[in-house]
Amino acid sequence: MTQIYPDAALVPILQRIVAGGVHVHLFANNVTPDQSTTLGTFTEAAWAGYAVQNVLASAFSLTGVAGHVGGITAAAVAFGNSSGGNQSAYGYYVTDTTDTILLWCARFDSAPIVQPNGGSWQVTPTVGDFSQAAS
Repeated sequence: MTQIYPDAALVPILQRIVAGGVHVHLFANNVTPDQSTTLGTFTEAAWAGYAVQNVLASAFSLTGVAGHVGGITAAAVAFGNSSGGNQSAYGYYVTDTTDTILLWCARFDSAPIVQPNGGSWQVTPTVGDFSQAAS
């Protein structure tokens, strides 16, 4: 039996993924996420100036549903570096607000991205079929 998800149903499915808000984290270890990735796969960033970012459900907007593919996006969040030196991040991962469920993750397209002291990574939380890299 094949399940069918009509395009109209994709919108509420995507909205439910972020319904309670989400936490966005950076990871500092050199991994490439795949279908077997778990929270334990990641080494979360821990340098001075880094903080997990809370993104409310209301911050997400539908970016479109076409050809049975949809996506929702929130405004970019920033992760700072005030460690006194260069720091590297390989990507980001998103959890529920209790930090117990991995919802999605992405490796930066040009990982690692190095930021000097005073620099910051910009991450656009996106649920869809593509990754967003910090720029």
